[in-house]
Amino acid sequence: MAECSKCGDESMAFTCKYCGKKFCSSHRLPENHDCDSLEEGVEEEREETQKWFEEKEVRGELKPRKVKHQSIFRDAIDALTSSTTLAIIGVTVAAFLLHEASPAFKDFLTLSPALTTGAVEATNMAAAEMGYSSELLTKTLLESPWALATVMLVHGGGFHIFANMITFYFFGTPLERMIGAKRLLKFYVAAGLAASIAVVLFRNLLFQVYGPAVGGAVTLPPIVGASGAVVAVFAAVAVLYPRAEVLLFFVIPMKIKTALYAFGSIETFNLLTKMVGITLPVIGNFASSAHLTGLILGVWYGKKLREKHQPRQGVLDLLGY
Repeated sequence: MAECSKCGDESMAFTCKYCGKKFCSSHRLPENHDCDSLEEGVEEEREETQKWFEEKEVRGELKPRKVKHQSIFRDAIDALTSSTTLAIIGVTVAAFLLHEASPAFKDFLTLSPALTTGAVEATNMAAAEMGYSSELLTKTLLESPWALATVMLVHGGGFHIFANMITFYFFGTPLERMIGAKRLLKFYVAAGLAASIAVVLFRNLLFQVYGPAVGGAVTLPPIVGASGAVVAVFAAVAVLYPRAEVLLFFVIPMKIKTALYAFGSIETFNLLTKMVGITLPVIGNFASSAHLTGLILGVWYGKKLREKHQPRQGVLDLLGY
């Protein structure tokens, strides 16, 4: 206990660090007892602080922070490295631009379903007779087995790659959020490979049954696109979140579960018509065997994920907001 130098009350004393006198709790702050040494003390503290900084600078301990200048290019790189979905899209788009500029590169990536040189020659002859120069083959599958995977980097045009990649973005993003980047990449590549094998088997079946052409189309055309893998991702999400709203073929609004059934029905019908030698308009060019393979794999994988994750999942937000 001590007597306050300001009011004279005896109480627990506080010592002012500027003037050194004792004060009560009400007058302990310098501004409450009109401290005579406040300005001098503040100036001394300022000088000590400045001296500390100067010493640090001399010793090199204070280094200026590097300012990271952002740019559109840097933002794009950051986005690609932080999302496998966007990275796959980026690589696919880059490959598309390259193969559109180089026919040789496109041919290197494109999948040929022909297993023998005789099948290649017969297919080219049939394509030439029908005026389909884009259906010509330059190799067999055995001469370019890597094409089973690289076919996912090839697309037939701007709309083809846009439709595949925008679909993959909307469904790959939530799936990546659930299973992680590495598992998404493995599933995407595995589904693509399975779809490639399926389309090779189906096309060779048609070739054995009908020869090099049927229904006004060649049975062994060059194969392009990542549709099988994209459909697999879509199907997995459809199983996980059947009540989400989507646009089938970007036009018809419906529940994703209904879209899955509708898409599967259309592709099954298209596959059956090809098997009986009929090529339907528009959808007749779809690789239904690849699409259905991706759909089956996606449904299977979606069910596995639902058993593991569904109790902890909420409502799906396709845009991530």
